[in-house]
Amino acid sequence: MKIAFAWKWWAGKTTLSSLVIKKLAEKLNIMALDLDSNVNLAVALWMEKQLDNLVCFGQKKHEIMKYTGSTEMTAWEDRIYLPKESDWFYDLKHDFIHKNSIIQNNVKLMSLGFIDDDKRGIESMCDYYEMAKVFMNHFNVNQWEILVWDLAAGMEMISRATVMSFDLIFVITDANFKNIKVAKQILSTLDLTSFTRDEIVIIPNKYLDDEDLDSIKNNFSDYNILPGIEFNEEIYELDSQKQLSAEKNEWLNESVDNITDYILEYYKNNKKSQSEIYSRIKLLDEKKENFLK
Repeated sequence: MKIAFAWKWWAGKTTLSSLVIKKLAEKLNIMALDLDSNVNLAVALWMEKQLDNLVCFGQKKHEIMKYTGSTEMTAWEDRIYLPKESDWFYDLKHDFIHKNSIIQNNVKLMSLGFIDDDKRGIESMCDYYEMAKVFMNHFNVNQWEILVWDLAAGMEMISRATVMSFDLIFVITDANFKNIKVAKQILSTLDLTSFTRDEIVIIPNKYLDDEDLDSIKNNFSDYNILPGIEFNEEIYELDSQKQLSAEKNEWLNESVDNITDYILEYYKNNKKSQSEIYSRIKLLDEKKENFLK
């Protein structure tokens, strides 16, 4: 099962996703992928001491495109996103994953990273994001495993359809009108890329009071909405000091449990066939083909 957390800046996405990852890792093997160039997920997961050993897989873009049988990085017009039977795939036990991840308990962490120092101002992140889409389409998740993707902020990753092979998308927002606007843009894009309402969940986060929470609920009344996490000074301080743990706060622990229980229930009852996922990816190929006509 593949799940992703989407957000705008300062909505608390990385903090929340790290807490969920820790909870899920108590029961399942987790592949955590950080697509934010700031590489904050490792810090939030208390894996900071291993960062020097982390090789960001964005630097392996050419290797990944070649291994999966995709086109060269520059040959976008000829690229087909739907994997073929002859293509090669990755999983948690793959040697490439082992060499380019850091491990703590049941969590393997990979990071997309950022452009090499000598190429900044010359290259953009576009190739990294395009490769990430191919990488995810060729990543198989086996039984008792969940892949959790911590997306880069804003619309970029969603608009590039990097989540086409995913089962469940969490959209995190506070009550700020700018964040609500971005959340709606994310939802609109997911709708255009054939995600159903059952595959999308809204998580209110960092809201200040019941009025804030009602505002979020009213803006997204057509979607599944989990209770979320109210803004709390103690949580903010613990997070700033890199000491945040759900177990240290009963209220926070309950909130995170609500999210992980939802994921585990979905994992148990909503197993998609590969053909269902592939039909969505195929739509992307058809859309690109029509665009190039």
